Amino acid sequence: MPPLLFPIDLQLCSLASGSSGNCYYVGSSSEGVLVDCGISTRRIRKTLEDIGVGIGAIKGIFITHNHIDHISSLTLLTKKYKIPVHCTEGTWKGILRNRMTFDADPKMYRPLKTFETLQIGNLNIEAFPVSHDAHEAVGFHFRASGRNLTIATDLGFIGDHAAHYLKQSDAMVIESNYDEQMLLNGRYPDQLKHRVHGSMGHMCNSHTAEFLADNYHNSLTHILLGHLSAENNTPEIAVQTLLDTFDRKGIRLHPDTIIKALPRGNRSEIFLLSHNHSKGN
Repeated sequence: MPPLLFPIDLQLCSLASGSSGNCYYVGSSSEGVLVDCGISTRRIRKTLEDIGVGIGAIKGIFITHNHIDHISSLTLLTKKYKIPVHCTEGTWKGILRNRMTFDADPKMYRPLKTFETLQIGNLNIEAFPVSHDAHEAVGFHFRASGRNLTIATDLGFIGDHAAHYLKQSDAMVIESNYDEQMLLNGRYPDQLKHRVHGSMGHMCNSHTAEFLADNYHNSLTHILLGHLSAENNTPEIAVQTLLDTFDRKGIRLHPDTIIKALPRGNRSEIFLLSHNHSKGN
């Protein structure tokens, strides 16, 4: 019998988080949404079933941007399962230009504007702009059951808009993509190093750690580091960089604060965001 999600809770499960594919479930046992769909439809369906959620419970897909590791299964999800897709106009245009998603069902497209609140079930959802090398890329902020969750990955730096939502969050998925020394000394060609390291690329461990240490508060129950590079990072280095930065700045973590690096190639546990713990299933 698979574990059931509890409708009274705001919950998160990362189905995948990394450059080879990104997909997150946010919701309850009765209904929820996906943030991105950069893994196969079969894998999405199977992983959702593993946590007790049928594909029919997905009421929308919220796309951060049009890079293929965030949209690869969009055609089948819109055509076969008729799931609405919420994204900015710039992202939708990028989806239609991609050879893998050009035939996504246009009838399922729902234009998304930043800073406007959309309600799906008990979720209130707002998009906000982020700095990334994709047109009109966004992050997402969720409110439900008196709790706040922000998903902010694929951003070169934490600008004012992302900071506004992250600072008020009880839980977050925040990018900690690479260790700076591993990137600079690694095998990537110089052009790719500059792209990753630039203001329209990705967040490094130390910059993410500095932001979190400067803005930590005791009601922040979940710090989930996402979109880790397979080449230029490890979960252990990402978490240790954060802990070392907190220690250097004299930040004492609340004992119930959960800090984890999300797995790249498989799902995470179910995080129960309206309680100060996670469910290790």
